[in-house]
Amino acid sequence: MTTTDIPEPVRDLLAAIVETLTQPEPSSERVDMVRFETCVSERVHLIQLAVRDVLDGTATNGVKWEADCLRKKAADRPPRYRTADEYLATFAQHRQRG
Repeated sequence: MTTTDIPEPVRDLLAAIVETLTQPEPSSERVDMVRFETCVSERVHLIQLAVRDVLDGTATNGVKWEADCLRKKAADRPPRYRTADEYLATFAQHRQRG
C-alpha cells in the first residue's frame, strides 16, 4: 500500500492523529511526568472522539473537518509540563550562576 492508496481526507486525519500524539518528553520530575501523562490522556480522548465519529458515520461535516477540529482542540490544550530540554536548560543556568 502506498500513500496514494489512502484517500486524502483519511491521510489528513491520520496526520492530525500523529501530530496530536507527538509531544516533547517531560523532565524527570514527578510533577512534569504526571502532567505529561494527563496531556497524552486528553489527546488520546480527542482522537477517540474524532475516529469514533468517522467510523460510526456521525462525522456529518466530513473527515477533513474532523482532522481540522482535532488539530484545533489539541492546540487549545498545549502541554503544561516542563520538557526534558527545558529542565536541562534551567539546570545549566543554575550551574553557571554558581
